[in-house]
Amino acid sequence: MNVFKNKYIFENNKSKSIKISSNKKIMVVNNIILFEDFFKVGLNIYKNNKYWVQPFWKEMKTFFYKKDLFWTHGDCKLFIAYKNNIPVGRIAAIVDYSFIRTSNKNAGFFGFFECINDSEIALKLLSEAQKWIAGKKLNLLIGPINGRVDVGVGFLVKGFRSIPYLLGNYSQEYYNNFVEEFGMKKLKDLVSYNIELNNKISEKDIMNCTQKCEKMGIKIRKFNRFKYKKEMEWWIDLFMNEFHDHWGYTSIPYEEVKSRFGIKQLRWIVDPKLFLVAEKDNKPIGFRWSLPDYNLFFKKFGGKLGALELLYLMFNKSKINRGRFIIMGIKKEFRGKGIGTCLNYHSISEMNKRGYLNSEYGWIDEDNIASRKAGEKIGGQLSKIYRVYEKNI
Repeated sequence: MNVFKNKYIFENNKSKSIKISSNKKIMVVNNIILFEDFFKVGLNIYKNNKYWVQPFWKEMKTFFYKKDLFWTHGDCKLFIAYKNNIPVGRIAAIVDYSFIRTSNKNAGFFGFFECINDSEIALKLLSEAQKWIAGKKLNLLIGPINGRVDVGVGFLVKGFRSIPYLLGNYSQEYYNNFVEEFGMKKLKDLVSYNIELNNKISEKDIMNCTQKCEKMGIKIRKFNRFKYKKEMEWWIDLFMNEFHDHWGYTSIPYEEVKSRFGIKQLRWIVDPKLFLVAEKDNKPIGFRWSLPDYNLFFKKFGGKLGALELLYLMFNKSKINRGRFIIMGIKKEFRGKGIGTCLNYHSISEMNKRGYLNSEYGWIDEDNIASRKAGEKIGGQLSKIYRVYEKNI
């Protein structure tokens, strides 16, 4: 008995070869060997690109494990393109039925897209993804979304000449030409800001902001790594309650949110001085989660993150000179009272103490004016734009 049978969600698909031309073809991914080629496409596309950060092999294959809770409400089909028997393009067609229920959009996604600068191959990949989604009785194609917006979303349209920050993605500029030629239109832009950290925020500014919060009975504290289970409970509740009206939000079970940010993982990746919690009456009412930009090291790791890489991170963390504002959430009744500014000020102060030169703030929905103004208030300059497209099918 093969205990590994149907370990991956894509193993449910039947084998299929689709001819494009004499030396080009598309294969349906239905085994780990083809999936390894699916992963390797990125290496072929970006081998001479000094900005791209290779994703982790383990992270990508884990997402496609059949036991991942995303697949309790999702389905997919993966396609890989070959030219002269070399993997040169890929796409995932994905349906998230929770997204359909939450958004009331009869939509499927395309994601994990990579391709050489060959429109014949690219358009065929997009066509195959669209055909599969249409076969699910869906009439709208949205992308790129890698299943979930926190896994990867949007094609880069601004900011190609810099290494993406942690959890940011990178893509070729010509990808936008492919989807436009395919008949897709802009659905949404997601923006990020670059903040030059040169002590713009004074201790006086921080003190004034802190005193304002204290007058409201609000205190700022650090995340307690040693009580991570307790911290996780309030954090997930606040996350789910306060982000339901954000673009890309999908209503999913508590256990899936917990698995995304896993208790064990959160314990070790959180930097307590950069995960700040606002409390009133000893109860969390907001948070600002930031991180050192580990991408500067991840770029060197070549898609691997084992014991040696973790040791390297541990002993070289002080060499990191960039930070990343990941996410902030504040309960609605406490918004507009300066709490977010206070959390931002304290975060910048900590980054300045560490000698960080820059930080990224985002991504942010282009229509989220309050968050964009908050980023500009702390010196943010628009640096990256990611575009999501849609097409009626």
